[in-house]
Amino acid sequence: MNNELSKKSIIRIFLALAISFSLMLSVLLITSCSNTEAVNEKVSAQLLMQINLRKAQIADPNQDRLEVMQNMGMKVDNLEMQQIFIHLSQKLSEAQVTELEAMGITLYLDSWIPPVGAHPTGFIIADMPVDKLDALTAKDYVVRLETGEQIDKPHGGDQAQVE
Repeated sequence: MNNELSKKSIIRIFLALAISFSLMLSVLLITSCSNTEAVNEKVSAQLLMQINLRKAQIADPNQDRLEVMQNMGMKVDNLEMQQIFIHLSQKLSEAQVTELEAMGITLYLDSWIPPVGAHPTGFIIADMPVDKLDALTAKDYVVRLETGEQIDKPHGGDQAQVE
């Protein structure tokens, strides 16, 4: 029984690694072959990978892929939507808000953080339909797009503390 459990665990790990590896390859291929320069310049690799995971899961549901997505901190209750950070050089105008909402993007207007100090862009949290990535990156007022779905971990927390 224990040996059978061990084999299943190894198979699951192997499948998770295979899925992760194939997704990384697809992100590299899409990023290098993308027909829109805006996607290459504006979209983080992690966001692009998550969008591709969502599209793959919608097209071909797979429990192992779903678990990989959950372990990455992705929300999987609605695969059609991706939470993002939209980086902007200035706060959205009313016309831009209307334009984005007409695309089906849900903006959390009270989340706006303006550019400060050494950070030349501010950002706002939004939920974006996965099929609107190209349209959003085409907007000249959008500087960068990052994923809003990840597990945050402390950086350097394993280092010895100076007292």
